[in-house]
Amino acid sequence: MQLYKSNHPLIVVLVLAAVCLLHTFTFIHPVSYADDLVNPLSGALMYSLNLIPVNLMLVQNSAAVLVLFAQALYFNSIIDRHKIVAKGNYLGAYIFILLSSMFQNFLFLSPALIANIFFLIEIDLLFSIYKKEKVSSQIFDLGFVISIASLFYFPAIAFLLFLFIGLLILRPFKIGEWLVLLIGAIVPYFLSFVYFMWFDLLPEFFENITFRKVMNEEFDFVTNTQIIIISIVVLVSLLWSLVKIQQNYFKALVQIRNYFAVLLLFSLFGFPSVFLQSNIKVENFIWLVIPVATALSYALPMIKKWWVAEIFHLTLLLFIIYFQYESQLNLFQ
Repeated sequence: MQLYKSNHPLIVVLVLAAVCLLHTFTFIHPVSYADDLVNPLSGALMYSLNLIPVNLMLVQNSAAVLVLFAQALYFNSIIDRHKIVAKGNYLGAYIFILLSSMFQNFLFLSPALIANIFFLIEIDLLFSIYKKEKVSSQIFDLGFVISIASLFYFPAIAFLLFLFIGLLILRPFKIGEWLVLLIGAIVPYFLSFVYFMWFDLLPEFFENITFRKVMNEEFDFVTNTQIIIISIVVLVSLLWSLVKIQQNYFKALVQIRNYFAVLLLFSLFGFPSVFLQSNIKVENFIWLVIPVATALSYALPMIKKWWVAEIFHLTLLLFIIYFQYESQLNLFQ
């Protein structure tokens, strides 16, 4: 993990290597999420991938690698530009990759994985409008982007309320800005509605974007040994990170404190999104990677003894790789 504390451009190659290493499992044991890619834009993405004259599973898995690689670099850019981390490096990108690879279901090209790039854009836009004048265009983009995300992954629409309250944290209340945000959220649905109506496909449009089951009790995955063990490791490290954040909370700039308040809000409003789909699966919680990776990126550099951080890193990495192939070893069967 020490290697990723450098800001040398060649570290980007190591970031890509980490993504490829942790996604090797998907190429050996491919799983298609084609049945989940049914929302208007995710369906269009699936149609486009089908046009590539290569094995579809290979295309999907390669796309998942590229999507995560792009997300990791973008996440690293956000925490660096907004000064959440002390100095520029690629540690945040590597932590993001580790957390995005915790569970097998996180690895594949799912609508939830695609939506994460839009969540990162939302957080970047929110941080960018802090104490700035004339930000109507950025606020419009906030609403527009979250609606685009929901056309890929409908549960993302639950984060619209997060944006309204996020504005309250970062800016004084202005009804005009709230209206601009709402208009931005409406525009993609209006355009989609017109498109589907033009081609007489409205029934398909409503079938794919409306609620099928608002409540669902399919939480059997929480009894999975793999998920429990890795979750405990991450939860312990997260709690330690929160203690470090709390200890330095009043020493940090007001701007940084507000950023952490926004990320906490993001974490809370993500849970209702889980219930806006027909089936609750592990990958529906992948949005949690963003706030957890931010907390760890902030706290881990505070560890004075490098070997302590390396023990945590190697423990998490070994658990991730081991549990990817555990079904072949049958130790927990």
